[in-house]
Amino acid sequence: MKTLFTLLALAPTALTAQTTWEVVAGGSMGPGQTDPYYAPDSITINMGDAVHWTVVSGSHNVYGMHDAFPDNPEEFTSGQPSQDMDYTHVFNIPGIYGYHCTQNGHAATQHGMIIVQEGTGVHEAVADPGAITLFPVPSSGRLNVSLEGKNYRMAQIIGADGRTIDERSIQPGVLNGIDISKLPNGRYMLRLMGDNGNIILRPFVKE
Repeated sequence: MKTLFTLLALAPTALTAQTTWEVVAGGSMGPGQTDPYYAPDSITINMGDAVHWTVVSGSHNVYGMHDAFPDNPEEFTSGQPSQDMDYTHVFNIPGIYGYHCTQNGHAATQHGMIIVQEGTGVHEAVADPGAITLFPVPSSGRLNVSLEGKNYRMAQIIGADGRTIDERSIQPGVLNGIDISKLPNGRYMLRLMGDNGNIILRPFVKE
């Protein structure tokens, strides 16, 4: 099967009291077909925003229930896989959400992450992008985290399913090295937490 290399750039649609983010589902397990996918597979939104999923090819669903993703702040699902899936969910609880498609075999490649941040300015998931630097990315062994004087003391590694894989203390304001050699290859999120309650998220790839 082929792998989808092109990530679709999908702009959010502004509504009266929220933003609706568009995600498409596609692909199939058939010979010569593109692997099942969501695009984009990771988004950061504000509390009260909505995510709208539609199908462009194949048969898919959205499944973020606690039996599969126990760390999700709340459950959500579109129901059974369908070629006509058209599903919207409003996220009112901040946190990190994982989800996947339950069609046979799809979850191996078709999973997504939604980061819901508070709209109060306490969270910094998309703010001050130059303050935190991760390198090298992709990384196979040691992931370096340059904090550039920022006062973050705790780091969590979040998997593509939204679960916390590792948590450790870090030294604020200096270069920290995190051993990721034992992680399976794939996409992850590094979550850094500061003394004042600030949280910042940075994506990285292990290969």
